[in-house]
Amino acid sequence: MRLDILFEVFTRDGKRIYLTKKQWSHLSQRHPEMQGLIEEIQHALIQPTHILNFGNETIKYYLSLKTKRCYLMVAVKLVNNDEGFIMTSYLTKKIY
Repeated sequence: MRLDILFEVFTRDGKRIYLTKKQWSHLSQRHPEMQGLIEEIQHALIQPTHILNFGNETIKYYLSLKTKRCYLMVAVKLVNNDEGFIMTSYLTKKIY
C-alpha cells in the first residue's frame, strides 16, 4: 500500500477502492459531518444498500444509516475496471 493511502477495500465485485490522506483532508473539511465515519465509508463500499453506476467512470455507493435517518454516499472515480479512488462522501436524504 502506498504511504499516502488512508485505507483500501475491495468491493463485492472485486474493485480495489482507496482513499488518500489528501482526499480525506479535503473531504472532511468540506463535509465536517463525516469526521468519525471512516468505518461507515468502508462499509458502504463493501456492503452498500444501493449502487448507482454512471457509465465507466463513476460509481456512487450508498449505505443506509438508520440511526441518522439518512444515507451515507460515497462517490468513486474509476481509474480502470478494477480500481478506483474516493472522490467525495457525504450524508444525504435521497439517492440520486
